[in-house]
This record gives sequence, structure tokens and C-alpha cells, in this order.
Amino acid sequence: MAVAGLRITPPASQVATIGKMQSAGCRLCRKVREALGKSIDNLAAETYGHISSAGCEGMANTITAVHHFIWRHLYDSMHATPKPKSKSEEALEETLRHKK
Repeated sequence: MAVAGLRITPPASQVATIGKMQSAGCRLCRKVREALGKSIDNLAAETYGHISSAGCEGMANTITAVHHFIWRHLYDSMHATPKPKSKSEEALEETLRHKK
């Protein structure tokens, strides 16, 4: 596999296609369901897209927390940068300066 040279662990869906794993079902979802006593039938296929989405039961909280962190950072960054003054604000300041 090409990913082996990059030291990236292949997902179950890739390992199952070469016969090294019986199921392509997501191992993270399986762990969560087993811990909660839920059925492990109909597990989603473990792919990079599945693991990196909030659809993966084992990664949902982490993915959501990262999403919120990024948006909070972007929001804070946008509001930390002073916005340029409009022409009407500049005109008002100029008028007030001349009146002093």
C-alpha cells in the first residue's frame, strides 16, 4: 500500500479490500457502540472521510470541538482587527477637529 511508506495507518475499508481484515466497519464507532451496549450491526465503512467527520461516533465530539475552536478563532480574529473608518466617520472627525 502506498500509505505504508508515509506511515499513515490505512482505514479498515482499505485493509478489508486486501483481505487482512474481516470487516470494513469503523473501529471507532464499534468501540463507542460496545461501550454503550448498542448493536454493532450496520457500522459505517471506516474511511478517512468518515473518521474526519462528525458522522463517526468515536470522533464526533473531537471533530465538533475542533470545528467550534476554528470558528471562534476566526470570529475573534475578524473582530480584533480594527476596521477602517468610513468616509462619513472621517468627515465627522474632521469637522469636530476644526470646531476646537
